[in-house]
Amino acid sequence: MSLFSNKQHRIERALLKSAVAGNSQASKEVIRLLSSPAYSLAWKMLGKKEDAEDVVQEAFIRLWKSADTFSGKSGLSTYFYTIVSNLCLDRIKSVNKGFFEEFDELEHYPIKEIEWSNGEGISPESIQKAMNVLSSKQRMAMLMWAYQDLTAEQIGDALGMNKNSVDQLLYRAKLKLKAELEKGESHAIK
Repeated sequence: MSLFSNKQHRIERALLKSAVAGNSQASKEVIRLLSSPAYSLAWKMLGKKEDAEDVVQEAFIRLWKSADTFSGKSGLSTYFYTIVSNLCLDRIKSVNKGFFEEFDELEHYPIKEIEWSNGEGISPESIQKAMNVLSSKQRMAMLMWAYQDLTAEQIGDALGMNKNSVDQLLYRAKLKLKAELEKGESHAIK
């Protein structure tokens, strides 16, 4: 970790503490920095605007309540993504009445090279349909990786996993997405 990152994390920690202490400018800045990417992640994860808004609102409440536990060892956005992702996963768990898949049928597939295309010629609807086939954790990790541009280490921090586990999770998610998208292409050709 670079010196700049540590300095940036300390600045973010001070900003959050100032916001929680009642500084309205600091509060606005924290909300400005975190709202849009968090809402985007929650919306893509949950699929409903209202659910995403509820999750982000609850995440800010939890951020304010837990501000003292934010040490600044990671970025504020990573800390906030942890809260948002946990709330999304909790909401998905409650919808699925307690059923939550930790592993999927690709868990023990041998490692092989994945050719991940840029999605040219693939409709957004096909991508969304393929994303819905992923497990909750796979979908969350893929959204953080693809749309929030987080590293495996940052995703691991947010999901409470180590980097190697995230790498495996992303690998399996990419395999599953690729297979689903190829299946969709073959149906479209017929």
